[in-house]
Amino acid sequence: MSIDIGETVERLGRSLEALQAGEITPDVVCARFRLASLQWPDLPPRYDAVLERLLQPLDTAAMLGEESCSFSRTEVVQALRQWLEHAAALNRHHV
Repeated sequence: MSIDIGETVERLGRSLEALQAGEITPDVVCARFRLASLQWPDLPPRYDAVLERLLQPLDTAAMLGEESCSFSRTEVVQALRQWLEHAAALNRHHV
């Protein structure tokens, strides 16, 4: 099953904005990114590996509570935005 990449990029971008604003929890963002990566056509395995490393602090925050975690939400959001931009660009080159 493939997805509309443009719509997915927009939806994930809105999720990151909502996370940054504290409107949704880290576990929701993790679930959305993982689902999108499973459905993303022709996404190289290295992108999945990088995504998992980027989501790890959010997973920890979801399990332990953000107060007990030492990561910058802003930096994680920025890194996920960069991943999203690269994955979208990769898809544009394959179309």
